[in-house]
Amino acid sequence: MWTSWLNPTSIVIGALAVATSAYLAAVYLAADAAHDQERALERSFRLRALASGVTAGAIAIGGLFVVNADDHALVHSLLHGRALPAVIVSGLAGLGTLRLVSWRRYELARYAASLAVAAIIAGWALSRWPTILPGLTVHQAAAPHDTLVCIVVAVLGGGVVLLPSLALLFRLTLAGRFREDEVAELEKGTVTHPSVNVRVLASAAVACLIAGFGLLNIADSSWAHAVGVACLFGFIARAFSAIVVPALDQHSATR
Repeated sequence: MWTSWLNPTSIVIGALAVATSAYLAAVYLAADAAHDQERALERSFRLRALASGVTAGAIAIGGLFVVNADDHALVHSLLHGRALPAVIVSGLAGLGTLRLVSWRRYELARYAASLAVAAIIAGWALSRWPTILPGLTVHQAAAPHDTLVCIVVAVLGGGVVLLPSLALLFRLTLAGRFREDEVAELEKGTVTHPSVNVRVLASAAVACLIAGFGLLNIADSSWAHAVGVACLFGFIARAFSAIVVPALDQHSATR
């Protein structure tokens, strides 16, 4: 009950999770402060981004030695197996983020920081594949096929509700609807037209939604289910783009 949580590997992973969260937050807040021309906040979050990035990197490197003492096979798969490219990408993206933050290139730093953290998670998954649980492979631990299909439909159905709402929140934020000064600029007519045809994206999103649910619920073959899942992911991407892209254009026009 206690040793599975209170052990060196678990503590290191917890510390790395906290450090990477602080790292991402500082990078994103430094970018927001720079956009709002809050120089004092920008300098403060810039220093925090650099400090938390170095800290996260140090914990990640030191953690390899800690994990090696607990589970040598995991470290070996991280450094010699299919997970090695993800480890390299994470290190390069982390170093690139620090350089971009030091140059105050915050927009690019956001993407690099996200890539660095995502590569850490991908590296762990690849290092354990296909044995995620002790003594069980992913296929052995999987639920029956019908249950998996229901779970996929439920998760993607939740994404259909959640992601457009999240996109709307991004649109309101990026368009400056929460800032009085940017609302005034928008009302003056300084906003350009969207760079993409929103109606085309919306129509494609609806088509993907219908095709996805149809293939997952009517068809029986595995290839049809795979196409159905891809269609639902396509719906999420197109619906998100249809809502966010115009906001990005407004955001760029007001800068």
